[in-house]
Amino acid sequence: MDLIAWLGRLAFFLMALWLALENTETVTLRLTSAVQWQNVPLLAVILVVFVAGVIAGTLALVPRLIRQQRQLAQPRARKAVLQDTEQALTRAARQGGAAGDLELETRSRH
Repeated sequence: MDLIAWLGRLAFFLMALWLALENTETVTLRLTSAVQWQNVPLLAVILVVFVAGVIAGTLALVPRLIRQQRQLAQPRARKAVLQDTEQALTRAARQGGAAGDLELETRSRH
């Protein structure tokens, strides 16, 4: 598996290198009719757009990741509440004069 991962990285690097060597021209970058930059390397434009896309994609995933973290935390919280409830019921049973084997029964269920 590591060999396949390294081959994939090598292929990506070689494609990026080839793209950089083939796009050495300069271009005029026009944001509006009044705002433009002359002689901007095409590779710089491609790199900036790529990085902006990565950042936008990452920001688009943030709400989903937060939602998933909340969903993962809910069972833990429920388990803690159930354990606290079980302990409170055990204490109440002892105080009410319930059988002394109650602790052994609750331990054997886990």
